Amino acid sequence: MDFWSWTRSAVFLLLLLPFLSGCKTKKGTIREESQALSPSLVTNRPPSSFSQLPLSDQRRLEYLYLEANRLKMEDNHAAAFDLFEHCLEIDPDIPEVLYSLAIYRQLMRQDTTAVRLLHRAAELDPLNTYYLEALASYYLDHRRVEDALPHLEQLAKLQPRRSDVLSQLVNSYSSLSRPTDAIRVLDRIELLEGKMASVSYRKFGLYKELGDEKKAFAELEALCNEYPHEMSYRLAIGNQLLQANRFDEAQKVYDQVRQIDPDNDALKLSMLELYRQTSDDARYEQMRDSLLFSEHTAPQMRMVLLRNYISDEMANDITGRQRVQSAFQHLRQQMPRDLDLLQLQAAYLATYERANDSAFVAVMDRVNELEPANTQALFYLIQYYGEHKQFQRLEDICRRGVLTHPEELVCHFYLGIACYQQEKKAEALKAFQDGIVQKTEESRPTMVAELYSLMGEVLHEMGREEEAFAAYDSCLVYQDDNVGCLNNYAYFLSLRNQQLDKAEEMSYRTIRLEPDNKTYLDTYAWILFMKERYGEAQIYIDRVCPPTATDSALLSDPSLSGVVMEHAGDIAAKNGNAEQALRFWKLAEQAGGTGITALLPKKIKLKKYVNK
Repeated sequence: MDFWSWTRSAVFLLLLLPFLSGCKTKKGTIREESQALSPSLVTNRPPSSFSQLPLSDQRRLEYLYLEANRLKMEDNHAAAFDLFEHCLEIDPDIPEVLYSLAIYRQLMRQDTTAVRLLHRAAELDPLNTYYLEALASYYLDHRRVEDALPHLEQLAKLQPRRSDVLSQLVNSYSSLSRPTDAIRVLDRIELLEGKMASVSYRKFGLYKELGDEKKAFAELEALCNEYPHEMSYRLAIGNQLLQANRFDEAQKVYDQVRQIDPDNDALKLSMLELYRQTSDDARYEQMRDSLLFSEHTAPQMRMVLLRNYISDEMANDITGRQRVQSAFQHLRQQMPRDLDLLQLQAAYLATYERANDSAFVAVMDRVNELEPANTQALFYLIQYYGEHKQFQRLEDICRRGVLTHPEELVCHFYLGIACYQQEKKAEALKAFQDGIVQKTEESRPTMVAELYSLMGEVLHEMGREEEAFAAYDSCLVYQDDNVGCLNNYAYFLSLRNQQLDKAEEMSYRTIRLEPDNKTYLDTYAWILFMKERYGEAQIYIDRVCPPTATDSALLSDPSLSGVVMEHAGDIAAKNGNAEQALRFWKLAEQAGGTGITALLPKKIKLKKYVNK
């Protein structure tokens, strides 16, 4: 997983952020402004243009128009649309009706018709800003800036104090490579709202685009003069000079700022970048280390410096890794509860020291301790301790997890696993049961099924067989192909010599799903044995314990327990192969383990199968 996303250029990018933003004013965009106004054009009287019609048509239109608007307000849009259409049949040149129908046509995705209606409405009532705004918004939404421009310009004439329209005009002129027009509109915004950094920075960029360096820097100077106590504006001039490789001029600006505000964090970053660009390595490293390890450095700046410190050191030589580790150790002692520092150390380890699992786990442990809500650290630790079979640590992490994230079934699941592996069966059962209580409709069915399946296994080991079978039934409701549940359920039924048809059906499904799994093949063979189908049982048990395999190979196979080899002996005996049966019984006695019957010594002694 690649956590590393910062390079040395991050510092300078931070310095230039003001120039990367667009022109913003005290008001929103044209669309935001339009939505805020929400003009409905719905009135309690008909449009004045009706008075130009014969009296009979006037009355019909009055009724239809007002009724259409009433229906629209009641969200009965189909009926409203029909009545507006009727209005248009009586008089096709009523702008309010044309506008209403245009909005409906847009919603119906009939854009060509909608735009035609909007244009006609604007022609009939050229002073109506709602129609112009609707046209401009449509064209801007479809990235047809050139088509939107005349309507924006007309809006700016009719409503000269709407800075949202002016801002959109600036953006439109800029996208059409008309910087002079954009500057002219920005000047209008400044007249309306006063000197603002966003506007000055935008004008700076546009003058640079025109190649007029003098006017570009004059804009920044004017901003500084307007706000003489705001050092960020003065620094912006220095940073732009630095970007243009005018190092001496940049140095002079930084010296001016230092005289007024020597502790300015942004100034320190700018000076650091100046030393880097002028290859003044000694001063660069001295200042970087001084800032990095100072208790007074702002946390955000420290993280930027540390990222760049790592990039510098890892690019230098093989000893860089030791210096980075030392830096983290020093900073961790200085700021033991700094989560940002811990997460950056985790990113470093994941990028440069992937083999150092112990260090990464130690960092994640600390993150989990300081921020229990951090699920990324929690789930990583659960996975790590589970894979490495560190069950006491897994239990500790999961207990913390179920307290902070009770809805995460995976925490209950692994808590139960950890307790079970430590022979804490009662605690394991409680963990699984607590997890099931937390299930919701959004819970993953497979996880719920696993909780029921493991709960059934623990219950069976505790001798609570009926409860175990109920748990298995619940598991199969959530996941009918859960092979572990199907196998255990089938085998335990066969041990009771009950519901063997059901057991056979479940067991057969497991070997269809996993045809080479020896545990599932043994279960199926044993169920066939219990149903006295010895010949079929022999076919499947031979795939588990091949008669041609050597004794050492069988005993070294981790999937073959003593009980499996006892099954192989019993099946061989029932098929009349006493020599093979005796061999597998003796192997079962050597292998040992749970599940072997008390009759095994008697079978070996008598050299025949007995069941009592």
